Amino acid sequence: TASADGTVMLTKVSKIHCEKDFDDTLAATVDMIQSFHLPGAVESLCFSNDGKMLYCYARGTPYLSCFDMSVEDDGKQKFKMTKMNLNGTTTGGFQDHVSFAVLDMAPSPDNNAGSGKYLALATDTSRNIILNVETGNQVRNLYGHQNDGFSQPKIAWSHNGQYIFGNTQQDNALVVWDIASSQIVKRIDDKEGNGGHSGQIRGIYSSKESDTIVTTSFDKDTKIWLTAM
Repeated sequence: TASADGTVMLTKVSKIHCEKDFDDTLAATVDMIQSFHLPGAVESLCFSNDGKMLYCYARGTPYLSCFDMSVEDDGKQKFKMTKMNLNGTTTGGFQDHVSFAVLDMAPSPDNNAGSGKYLALATDTSRNIILNVETGNQVRNLYGHQNDGFSQPKIAWSHNGQYIFGNTQQDNALVVWDIASSQIVKRIDDKEGNGGHSGQIRGIYSSKESDTIVTTSFDKDTKIWLTAM
């Protein structure tokens, strides 16, 4: 979990069986194991698909804070932090300023297309970024939608790792980008009877197991889509 006070809390949730009155029930224990403090309000975070890295973005910083979740030889987690500059190498090196905030992020799927080595970043400047976490380079910039500091940009990958799904402030559409070409290939909205939302989308989740995506909206609807693309 993360907060506007700059705090990130790492919590372990464990399932346990409780025997009470001859009834075998399932319960959970919740224990905080580590906390971090970043220099600004934490706007977004996600784990890598293998759970070995935690990526966080704090407002006002030009980098992602990357925490190593792996267990050392002594059996302990050190939570070593490194910084991944959001300018990558596209501007000629490390800079202390970026003109956007990262308000949502998602790791690429673990398959031949994505290999789990990319992050999709949704920003407040009508720009989505594909970042290679191994090199820190920006490999794609996706445009054609509208999101500013008053919006709630969301982002997700297709199951095959070839497309990006996002929302837009200008209408109620679910926007689909082809990553290879960086072009919008589809907009799904409530026009022409295609079953889209009648309010702006505020949440997107893509299944890691199938070609299924879920969207929620200010129209109070949750829609499940089969994205055979």
